[in-house]
Amino acid sequence: MLATPRVPVPDRAGDKLAGTQRRKLDARVAGIERIKRLLSRLAFCIAVATAAPASAQAGDFGRPKPSFFDGLFPPQFWRGPVVGYSAYPLTDLELELRDRSYVLIRPNEPRGNWNIYIAGFGIAHLFPPAYTYYDYTEYARMLLWTPARSEASSYNRLIEDMDGDGRLVGPFVQVACAVADLDLKRERSLAYVGDLVEGEVANAFGRIWENRLVTAWVHRALHWRLASYRYALERLVIAVPSGRAVEVERALTRFQAIVTQVDPALARCAGAEFALPAELAAPLAPIVTK
Repeated sequence: MLATPRVPVPDRAGDKLAGTQRRKLDARVAGIERIKRLLSRLAFCIAVATAAPASAQAGDFGRPKPSFFDGLFPPQFWRGPVVGYSAYPLTDLELELRDRSYVLIRPNEPRGNWNIYIAGFGIAHLFPPAYTYYDYTEYARMLLWTPARSEASSYNRLIEDMDGDGRLVGPFVQVACAVADLDLKRERSLAYVGDLVEGEVANAFGRIWENRLVTAWVHRALHWRLASYRYALERLVIAVPSGRAVEVERALTRFQAIVTQVDPALARCAGAEFALPAELAAPLAPIVTK
């Protein structure tokens, strides 16, 4: 007599447990995918918000225009290059101070990347990294490695950039010192204002600090640009010598004279806490041997 094969009895409890685990795993995977999609959309929105002001037509004084937050939030909460110290509204002069600072604090190469950087910085409310570090060799590398039919284009670009920056320094100094004078009056007036609360004092001194920091940043940036232009001329002289080097050095001397001339005013308007480092104020020796 043949033995009847034993049919395995399904383990319903085990199947139920396995099914529950699979459903939990599927739910977890689905949740992870939803999070990834949300993060991707958020990253896209941030990228668009950051790049949109830079891709638009530049506004007055070289600032990105329009801003993503323009009209949505008061400018004192996002209008860089320095924000976050005061909630008081920005005056017309304080707005002009910030507008004129953009074109002077940006690295002089690459200009397109700077537009995106500064727009993103204004949105992110971060302390400017260029205030503590600046690669003065980038501009020279751009001049040497950009394809050109003649080395004359590099020398011409260097002259044009120095002369252009020199024309922007005077108007900025006038605005910066006018703001500093009003800030001094603001600080003195605090002693005569009745019923002051801690928040009002903090906002007043916070705005004074913001304005001084913008001025100090531009002050340092001018010396960084001077070092960048000098480094570029030195590299052009040894890489692609040209008779135009003498003309470029004259333009460099003019720009250096402008920066040196405004040093006392910018130092006074920025305040003693933002004194220029000694290595930036050191005199420069001639480059081209006549």
